[in-house]
Amino acid sequence: MLEEGRFNGFWDSQGRRGGAEHQVYYDPDLGRWFKRLFHCVNSSTLGDYLVRMRLHAVLFPETAYRLEGFSINSRNKEVAPVVSQPHVEVDTSRPPVTKPETDDLMAAMGFAPVQLMHNGVRDDGYFAYLHPVTGVLVHDLHDENVVRIPETDDLAIIDPCVALARKGTWAAIKLAEVGFPTPPDDLIAGSG
Repeated sequence: MLEEGRFNGFWDSQGRRGGAEHQVYYDPDLGRWFKRLFHCVNSSTLGDYLVRMRLHAVLFPETAYRLEGFSINSRNKEVAPVVSQPHVEVDTSRPPVTKPETDDLMAAMGFAPVQLMHNGVRDDGYFAYLHPVTGVLVHDLHDENVVRIPETDDLAIIDPCVALARKGTWAAIKLAEVGFPTPPDDLIAGSG
């Protein structure tokens, strides 16, 4: 177990950064961002979260998360994984990455764009992509999560939501809302 107070000290000293899911601080000596899960999003479980981290490592190895350990959330007493991710230098001298550029990047990996529903409205603000063979859904690829690397034409994906669309999962439900069929539970399990 990691020491909760140590994480909190770094997190507090950097202004208690975070988003809907993580509490975040940067360690300049290690060149890594440390993220502590404080709230699973999209009705996911801790297991879903760990699978998501693994899928991210497979799809985007240059920004893969590393599991650093676990702490106990002092507020709710739940186990909280702590992951880290390498720092990515972002080229802010050029315009933000466009949706067509992200479409091309994901198409090269076999993903097709999909629009998801958000509160009953098709929401194109959180760009989503589905790999039709594996049922992997990658979303939240807006222009702060897909960035330009300085002095190259390369793009990096730094904070996507990645999920397996399987029966009953958040990803399958979101895809069904826009007319995609329910995916199989496990493509491999049915073959043996």
